[in-house]
Amino acid sequence: MAVMTLEELKKGMSDKIFGQIVDIFIRQSDILARLQFDDCVSASGGGSTMKYKYMRKVLPATAQFRKLNKSYTASTATKKEFEASLAIMGGEVQLDRVLNKVAGKFDNLAYQIEEHIKAVVSLFHYTLINGDAAATSATDSPEFEGLDSMVAGTSTEFGTAKAIDLSDISKLKANADEFYEALNLLIRTTNADALLLNTDMIAKIQTVARILGYKTESETAFGRKITSIDGVQFMDLQNHYTVSGEGSSAAAVSNAVVKKGIARKISGAETNTTGLTDIYAVKFDVNDGFHGISLSGGSVIDKYLPDFNNPGVMKNAEVEMIAATVLKNTEHAGVLRNIKILISRNCYT
Repeated sequence: MAVMTLEELKKGMSDKIFGQIVDIFIRQSDILARLQFDDCVSASGGGSTMKYKYMRKVLPATAQFRKLNKSYTASTATKKEFEASLAIMGGEVQLDRVLNKVAGKFDNLAYQIEEHIKAVVSLFHYTLINGDAAATSATDSPEFEGLDSMVAGTSTEFGTAKAIDLSDISKLKANADEFYEALNLLIRTTNADALLLNTDMIAKIQTVARILGYKTESETAFGRKITSIDGVQFMDLQNHYTVSGEGSSAAAVSNAVVKKGIARKISGAETNTTGLTDIYAVKFDVNDGFHGISLSGGSVIDKYLPDFNNPGVMKNAEVEMIAATVLKNTEHAGVLRNIKILISRNCYT
């Protein structure tokens, strides 16, 4: 098993353009900067599938006292076999060779590549949380399974029966202690390295921390600000954009990756509670936690750039990522659900 991060991937690379592209991925995503990849997936089924089989710990072993001349009751730490498929994510742009010739100081190709990298990161973030659970079965789903379904029904899924209301400052002050205790339980239970959440939720946590007297920001040696609590980093997974209709001038749909504004029925509530979001916690560990997978000997990220000196009016450029995420221990990832952060009139789904 070879394990690497994207930062390690670019070391020793002679291709400077490739190194710059990897740098953009790292700058765009805190999680991609930290995520370890097990690059051992090879093609199977005649080269048509790219599967990763692994064992996920779902129940621990138990211990007990015994009396003399009495035996222990046997118990077994339970692991279950899971299968994940690598997903192919990417984007393509077409450029006229004349536009490239007259571009001057503005490098349109570099701009388009960077914008497509942002789109790939956005798609990866969205799928990491909301990915289709059916992607683990024998379906033709191109996605990989997200954390939302991985942790559903486990001992590290918290807050399913009751919403914690932080939607305005008075409710935030009233519920700050309850929320902070629930968040701390999520972190401690999963031994988390990071919290995955949206921008609005980060702002709410920082307000709660300020009210309770906790510090959430620190600086790296390079002066970059890191938002965290007790060393657990907040990773903003930002927004995922989709455009409906060719030629649309703006994103038609904009939903935060860890969705805000969702409506959900909680326990025995007669009506849906709106304005909710969830907070996910993960421990990065390729042996016993949450990590990425990639092709054996592959680079996770690939780029295909045109040669403008060759014949052909239109030139295609592509950026591609081949990866997925897996969870090897349900105790090392979890979710705190149903945090109300938006008042009803501002909700959207």
